[in-house]
Amino acid sequence: MGLNRIQIHIFKQLSSALGMKIEDYLSRFSKEYILRDIKTLDDLTEEEGDSWITKAYLESLG
Repeated sequence: MGLNRIQIHIFKQLSSALGMKIEDYLSRFSKEYILRDIKTLDDLTEEEGDSWITKAYLESLG
């Protein structure tokens, strides 16, 4: 199953905060957060989205 609407919104915010297009953000950070290359939100599962969002949040805390 793909991402839910809340996850999609969070990914848009994450990419926007870095001044990147969503595709560029996914391509740049996918290896770091989910250990595989992806290019679109459709390539993510809901579980991968949760993991990515959690890791990005923890990283933002310092």
